[in-house]
Amino acid sequence: MPTDEGLWDSFNIRALRKSLQSHLSLSDLRPANVVPPGYHQVSFNKLPYEHELGHDGAEKRHAPNDEWKYRVWAGGYMEFQIPNIWTDRPKIVAVNERITDTRLVGDLASENAKVFVTLTRTLFPAMVDPQGKPVRRRLGGLRATNQRDNIVLKEEKYLCFMREIPDSLKSTASPRRKLPPPSNPVYSQSMVPSPTLLFRFSALSRNAHAIHLDAEYTRLVYNLPKLIVHGPLTSVLMLDILGEALALYTAGKPYTFAVRTFQYKNLLPLFVNEQITIACKKLHDIQPQGTKFKSAFGGVTWEKWEVWIQKGVGEDATVAVRGSAWVSPVAHRGAEASSEAAAEALGPSNVETQNPDLNGEEEEKQATKTSSE
Repeated sequence: MPTDEGLWDSFNIRALRKSLQSHLSLSDLRPANVVPPGYHQVSFNKLPYEHELGHDGAEKRHAPNDEWKYRVWAGGYMEFQIPNIWTDRPKIVAVNERITDTRLVGDLASENAKVFVTLTRTLFPAMVDPQGKPVRRRLGGLRATNQRDNIVLKEEKYLCFMREIPDSLKSTASPRRKLPPPSNPVYSQSMVPSPTLLFRFSALSRNAHAIHLDAEYTRLVYNLPKLIVHGPLTSVLMLDILGEALALYTAGKPYTFAVRTFQYKNLLPLFVNEQITIACKKLHDIQPQGTKFKSAFGGVTWEKWEVWIQKGVGEDATVAVRGSAWVSPVAHRGAEASSEAAAEALGPSNVETQNPDLNGEEEEKQATKTSSE
């Protein structure tokens, strides 16, 4: 599917951190060219023509057809093959995006049926010629480097399409079935998502979905009481709080922890101007399996952490977004030489991608074959 690619959008990355610092206690980006986990959300986003948008401002190309006119972000999965990413390494990025799965939930004839669409985006270092210019593919787009597992990161986005909005989304009242937040978080912060934050994230991510921007439209068409916080923004909030927790957790140690995988599920909507709390805690160590999950720092192992967003207070508190992350020990993000040594020690093969053939080479070969027949 057509998408933007090339250079990282450094301005957007810095602007996102500055926008979030108005709501959370977050450290400045150090080094300044670092791309924190999740911040790829504001780079490589195609700006569609208006006729390519649905009635709600979202892209029509992802929907099954016009009948499925309501959509929400159900969750996602991220896999970071490179522990630390900078805007100058890799400087030029090739992006592949495709629909990799569709699933019907419920009876197709029912108004309550849902269609879940998995949109998979993979970022690769782009191939460059001897003059340092990116090499383009015959069918358009940048050609990725040929190394099969040379992936910067992979993200799966889980979109849910509906004919009608379920009652569970329509109210700000406490849900009947609550999911109690985990006990004893090691780190947490609270914030109130503002209309300004939602507007800024929409602009930075080129997301014109009206349920984040137009309160009247959201009430009258989607039957939702308030603007909704973006699904991708919830992932950034969770990864930022996890990052702050890991920095404190490893303070004074010769290593820090980098997020290698992250998955999350949006259980309940988060509404604008309502307080939320983002929290996390360690679950357990991940023991090495041969060379897999092997650490470059002696007996320090990979770890699994739980991350969540809760809303409501006291007896009304409930988990709205639930996630988990695998983290690995790496050198501190101070000198590039240290990061390269840690990347080599950990290696991309430590995280097994589910579908390594995502750089478009096979589809280009097939298209070439078809056109010649």
